[in-house]
Amino acid sequence: MKQKYNRLNQQQRALVDELVQKGEIELRFNTPFFLNGDSKSPENSGILSSLVGTLLVMLVCMVVSVPIGIATAIYLEEFAPQNIFTHFIEVCINNLASILSILFGLLGLGVFINLFNMPRSSTLVGGLTLAMMSLPIIIVCTKAALKSVDINMKNAAYALGMTRVQVIKGIILPLAMPMILTGTILTLAQAIGETAPLMIIGMIAFIPDVANSIFDPTSVLSAQIYSWLAMPERAFLERTAAYGAFGGFSCA
Repeated sequence: MKQKYNRLNQQQRALVDELVQKGEIELRFNTPFFLNGDSKSPENSGILSSLVGTLLVMLVCMVVSVPIGIATAIYLEEFAPQNIFTHFIEVCINNLASILSILFGLLGLGVFINLFNMPRSSTLVGGLTLAMMSLPIIIVCTKAALKSVDINMKNAAYALGMTRVQVIKGIILPLAMPMILTGTILTLAQAIGETAPLMIIGMIAFIPDVANSIFDPTSVLSAQIYSWLAMPERAFLERTAAYGAFGGFSCA
């Protein structure tokens, strides 16, 4: 029915033609795929719940990591004294930026769920876990962007009598903002595709309902794809392929 005749043998084509004549199958736009949540039956499964969960998780991640990361980088680069303590902090941040993502999942499990008793599989825990993973990378990218500003621009601003805050607000940040935004967008794009840390905190569970708040359990795009690939029914393979194509198109 999809004109993929090279994938069917003669017996299968005859069976499809017979089912079409009986009215038992039809070719139409798959609306439930976009309007339903996850389901154990392939024909009723959809992407709505995990799509909403992904948006909420990334919203929490962005709200937490971006302001804190940029503010930390500005303080370390422009205000903090250059001593052994600040050098130690910068080394720790650089090391955290290269740690495996699954370790941040273990950290989120131990801190947010076991220590603070936050609801497991919730949007809040997922967003905070991804924020912890994204924060060091955003700091490193922002520091590199601030260092790229021409020193002569800073000296000229100070020579005109501008304060340090005025120089940062009026000279440094506008010039460094394109690089800061580029690094932030790439970091969040990496975070949206992470599966391992979210699996550790329970976001791989079967959750068919759409989350109404950041405290409700939810799933995300990457975890949903992993779950469907592990299903024994072969009909989920088409769902997974469509899901991957839709996710890649939406991210692009």
